[in-house]
Amino acid sequence: MIVNTEKCIGCGKCRVYCPVGAIRVENRKAVIDQDLCTECANCRRAAICPKDALEKAELTWPRVVRSQMSDVTTVYKGVNGRGTEEMKTNDVTGRFKKGYAGIAVELGRPQVSSTLRDLEKIAMVAARHGAEFEECNPVTSFIVDKATGKVNPEILDERVISGIIEVAVPIERLQENVEAIIAAADQLDTVFSLDVVCINNEDGTNDAKEILDRAGIWYRPNAKNNVGLGHLN
Repeated sequence: MIVNTEKCIGCGKCRVYCPVGAIRVENRKAVIDQDLCTECANCRRAAICPKDALEKAELTWPRVVRSQMSDVTTVYKGVNGRGTEEMKTNDVTGRFKKGYAGIAVELGRPQVSSTLRDLEKIAMVAARHGAEFEECNPVTSFIVDKATGKVNPEILDERVISGIIEVAVPIERLQENVEAIIAAADQLDTVFSLDVVCINNEDGTNDAKEILDRAGIWYRPNAKNNVGLGHLN
């Protein structure tokens, strides 16, 4: 995003609409920190500027990645937003299989953000522990070597509001993956949330829950369920 200084009157109304705090007012003009800006366009979409002085810049590679990952109106790789349609027990797509657990790691949040370099660190941890990357996830398209989790080096310093690593692991490797991801927290310059999903067994038990319980790993038993309403068999 850029500021049309001929229009800007320096009112500062746009500042609170930047989710990463990249806008300030200097010499009675709004200024956007281009290193912090994630190109989410939230400031412009809020339509708060009385002079319409906030404008989208023409983005080229690799900066265009910021918009692809942060602007919620952007559809990239068939996905609107930062991850797939959500990690969930999904009876329609059958995304998760017996004997596997899904793991999602969302790095960054509004006011914090993340670089792709931090996403690479988690991707490399997951790759070392036998994870399979979700092909429908936008971040996966940036991984140039799925065996190592290495991300395209051209975009490592691009900043996004958040990004999600989504993988599947054999259920017997769930604990080592979760513990390795938690241990990697000290290497990161952002915050992250860690999600685990696993379909229930026919008797209602859940293998992932039992593994996390035995390992003493605390979690909140949240769930998002798609029961396939409207799906024709």
